[in-house]
Amino acid sequence: MGPNCTNCPVLKTSLFSSLTSEQVARLGCVFRPARYHRNQILFFEGGVAQHLFALHAGLVKLVKSLENGKDRITGVLFPGQLFGLEALSDPTYPLSAVTLSESEICAASQEEVVAFLQSNPEIALGMVRFLVHEVGRVRSQVTDMSFKDAKMKVATFLLSLVTSDPLPANGHAELSLPLSRQEISEVLELSPETISRTLAVFRKQQLIVARGRHLTIQNLEGLRAAARR
Repeated sequence: MGPNCTNCPVLKTSLFSSLTSEQVARLGCVFRPARYHRNQILFFEGGVAQHLFALHAGLVKLVKSLENGKDRITGVLFPGQLFGLEALSDPTYPLSAVTLSESEICAASQEEVVAFLQSNPEIALGMVRFLVHEVGRVRSQVTDMSFKDAKMKVATFLLSLVTSDPLPANGHAELSLPLSRQEISEVLELSPETISRTLAVFRKQQLIVARGRHLTIQNLEGLRAAARR
């Protein structure tokens, strides 16, 4: 995982947080770091599933090809997330993964990860628990979003992009939207027009200030309230 392992958000997850320094060192020999530019393809849908990935910094989108020949974004990954886990059980990837920004990502071959898990059975058990938790989390997330209206969905999405912790003294969060209105509409299953109207409402309520893709959240608590209504 490279020289930044000690600050790696992936190692802070429940799956790896209990590792000893020796285990972290061994894991570092399995995962190898690399830097990627925006719009680089990490793997293709239908491609041979050979590697697992850990997102250290940046953003990644997952894309599904539709029968009409178009692509649909099914999710956005943030630092600390593992992906490409299909390599542990499936011969091919069910989705494509593409970087949305300059990113630091560690990759490990399926063979090396399996060998590491076999030599560390307690971590292998933790991996099973982690995957079960992820399935439950995704199911809960899908159910939760299905009951939200447009304002709640857009507010929830914007909040997911806030990574400043703690926030600046003025309480404002600065961020750049990694997706276009069209792409956000695909993720949230809303029309681009609805996305634009909802952002306009948030601007009118002085929750945000938007300039192109640059966005300032002026009222974080207000946006959180909008996500819950």
